[in-house]
Amino acid sequence: MPGVDEETAEFILSVRNSSSHRDVLERLDSGPATPDELDQLPVENARSVLEELLEHDVVSATDSEFELTDFGGRVLEYATKDWNPSNEGTKRARTFDILADCEWHCSSCELPSSQPAKDIQMLRKEGFEFVQNTGQGQGDFLECENCEDTTFHRKMKYPFPTSKPITRQNMPNSFKQRVRDLYDHRDAFDGSSPSTTLEVDHRVPEVRWEQSEDFDYESMSDDDIEEHFQILSRKHNLLKSRKCEQCVETGKRPQFMQIDFYYEGDENYDDQTGCEGCGWYNPHEWRDALQAQLE
Repeated sequence: MPGVDEETAEFILSVRNSSSHRDVLERLDSGPATPDELDQLPVENARSVLEELLEHDVVSATDSEFELTDFGGRVLEYATKDWNPSNEGTKRARTFDILADCEWHCSSCELPSSQPAKDIQMLRKEGFEFVQNTGQGQGDFLECENCEDTTFHRKMKYPFPTSKPITRQNMPNSFKQRVRDLYDHRDAFDGSSPSTTLEVDHRVPEVRWEQSEDFDYESMSDDDIEEHFQILSRKHNLLKSRKCEQCVETGKRPQFMQIDFYYEGDENYDDQTGCEGCGWYNPHEWRDALQAQLE
């Protein structure tokens, strides 16, 4: 049921946290039941639970019995299934299990991965939501009781997917060649022309995406390409990825070429400015702006 609204997600979460609601739904999942049969369940206030389920169209009623609706079947699935998308025993799976309680957790001392931003990115791509603090992205800086420091914390909003997965388009080879030709096969990082094939890089890193790609590669103008893409060596592309993950993790935009300069905004990431102004986002514009400052 990815794409559910917040009201529905909150209701599913309440069912997930209520053994009484789950017991009633699991009984009806095996077939219709009469009021007397439901009264036999070890559930406190079974009739009030039924009234709430009827109100949300999870259960329907006839003159003699209750039954689960199609929507109720999906609610039951979301309320009982283990939604961990990662292989058991991996750091990413343990990260999910920790965050699935929907409480705040310290990235420094509670989450097992050395790159929690990457794990959060992958979970978001699967449709899981995280609590956002404006300006800080997928988390917030909070005082940690364990490590007694102010650290970046994460909080999963729901332990089940609620939004559509964030997907990456398949980029045609012809388009990649066009981008390389447009930039004269020169690495945006240092202007070099390496012997290895340069990679087409998205200016806005995938770790910052809020929705799936939706480019019409065939109709993109040169200006559109320059707005969204650049080319980097494999080494520099990986380096940029690490810097962007660090930005997501700390809320601090990294220096470019070890120079504390941003042509828009400052070192603090905020949602309004986004990546604009950071040298990793657009080395060409960053250099032009810096040169203008020097002149």
